[in-house]
Amino acid sequence: MNGGPGSRRARPGVPRRTVFRQNSWRHVQTLLYARRRPARDPEINHLQLHLPRLPPALEGLKIAHLSDIHYGLFLSSRSLSRILDLTQAQRPDLIAITGDFVTQSPAFVEPVSEMLARLRAPLGVWAVLGNHDFRSGAERVTRALRQQGIKVLRNQRRLLRHGASRFQIAGIDDSRQHPDVAAALGRRGRAPEALFTLLLAHNPLELEPAARCGVDLVLSGHTHGGQIKLGFAAPLYERYLPAGLLTSGETQMYVSRGLGKVIVPMRVGAPPELAFLTLHRGAE
Repeated sequence: MNGGPGSRRARPGVPRRTVFRQNSWRHVQTLLYARRRPARDPEINHLQLHLPRLPPALEGLKIAHLSDIHYGLFLSSRSLSRILDLTQAQRPDLIAITGDFVTQSPAFVEPVSEMLARLRAPLGVWAVLGNHDFRSGAERVTRALRQQGIKVLRNQRRLLRHGASRFQIAGIDDSRQHPDVAAALGRRGRAPEALFTLLLAHNPLELEPAARCGVDLVLSGHTHGGQIKLGFAAPLYERYLPAGLLTSGETQMYVSRGLGKVIVPMRVGAPPELAFLTLHRGAE
């Protein structure tokens, strides 16, 4: 008979000490959140993106974009469960998660992976790793997510079919890991016959490399939009901690403010965000 919620019995492949740490953090979460009102929903943004090379069969494709969950001390299981409900309620065709599932501590890796297993989309749930995931153990995070059916792209690409069209989705490791967009796409330059390409990249620094490779759309995160954004410093945030839609040539990038928090348990002027992007063919 399996133990209850407080059981310290190790799951297969998870050390007993890790399970103890996970349960300990769950108790801390309970103390922090039990007597508080439910956290406010993240800001839900619906965007209509116009992409010149979008195949006709992809007209109206809806992508749910989650980023920077940072599950742990500053984001409770109840808050994450609500985020997942909001995501599924929109019935996206594809779900993209652009890294930082946890904040350094490996104790949350398996719990967040198990919760994310609830996500479903016809074209799959795809992910890349962020800088905090590497600090927590990239192989461990990758393995835990893949065990729950989440397709983690580590400098890789995959072909997808939707209706009568094919397109490719690619993902690269965090910028500190020296990713190579061209290598991930299997080419060193833009080919005229290249398929429509969606790239997942945790850090928005990859916009220019993606543009040089002819990527159509990049989804990114990492910046939190500043997390604590002061109005008088807006130009600095836009330059160093951007959020929202960026462009370089024909390449568009959407940078999510993300869902979680780091360092301090608060956000000011940069609320958490859950984005839904609907793709359209041609110029706006």
